[in-house]
Amino acid sequence: MTLYFDSLSFGQKVVHKMYHDKRRILSELADKAGVKSRIAEQIGPKFVVPTYSVVEHEAELDFGKYPREFALKPTHGSQAGILVSEKYERLEKQLIPITHPWIKYYNLHPDDLKDNVGFIKIMSRIWLNSRYQEESEYCYKSIQPRIIIEKYIHSSNSGMLNDFRFYTFHGEVKFFRAASGYSNDLPTYAYDQNGEFLHIKAMHDEVEYDELALPDLPRDWMTMREMAEKLSMGIDFIRIDFYLSDGQIYFSEFTNYPMAGTLKFLPESFDKLASSYWKHFDYY
Repeated sequence: MTLYFDSLSFGQKVVHKMYHDKRRILSELADKAGVKSRIAEQIGPKFVVPTYSVVEHEAELDFGKYPREFALKPTHGSQAGILVSEKYERLEKQLIPITHPWIKYYNLHPDDLKDNVGFIKIMSRIWLNSRYQEESEYCYKSIQPRIIIEKYIHSSNSGMLNDFRFYTFHGEVKFFRAASGYSNDLPTYAYDQNGEFLHIKAMHDEVEYDELALPDLPRDWMTMREMAEKLSMGIDFIRIDFYLSDGQIYFSEFTNYPMAGTLKFLPESFDKLASSYWKHFDYY
């Protein structure tokens, strides 16, 4: 097993984990609602995004009780949800439900909420009655389907870095990536475990950046690194994500399988280095 595992690329090791690591802890970490008690216990409740409600049926959604801005997400999947914020433009027409629910986030201005309550409830019902990649991404298979409504976390308008993704191997951060927002439409910068800039990128990055105009790395990154290592103890590999909003750090999520194993770093030498950090595969 060791020689075989050592020969795999970083992405191949992620795929190997997807199909062979059946530990229940992976599901516990992937549950967007259930994981919050673990985060509060291990690093403190101040780092947990406030929750307004968790429901098991779309009829339980009560938009009159939520603040003007909020984020609504299925707890048992990825890449799906509805974000309600003043920052989004008004809609010209009502949103229409789609048959493939696990592909996008919807952005909604609060003044358009009333006209789209039906859409939100239909999408919530679809999420609650479906499973996210249960055949290939094991960690989502045993999560109880629920909908979580939580605080909307604002990104910075000043260009400061506020989305941080720490790659931890056997309880140690080896590198992290950061962006000034929450989208692949924005430049993403990479740093080693000491905060030194890395001249690397991911193959899927959609935007180039100017290395002569790099954003400042906030001091908070060191606190996030410490928390990431504390949260990753006893796990062979996991990515741990944080938000930084107006000086407040919030835990974002655990990512067991970055991009379902399709993630590849450039240059190839760094992809091999990332693979070498993952020294053995833990499962039982």
